[in-house]
Amino acid sequence: LLLQGLGNWLAGAGMTQTEAAKVLGITQARISDIKRGKISSFSLDLLVRLAARAGLNPKLRLAA
Repeated sequence: LLLQGLGNWLAGAGMTQTEAAKVLGITQARISDIKRGKISSFSLDLLVRLAARAGLNPKLRLAA
């Protein structure tokens, strides 16, 4: 869901991939990976940090 949330943020942000990359502190190629849904390219830690930088207020919940 983190990758999907980032993808939705990118779609609605009205920025170029280069601008979004600057906001998130990653390369444009990584933005392209997010848009293509390449989840295997990202660690959970990185996805949480990117979601926070995008202002998405990510939260983790563990289920038993």
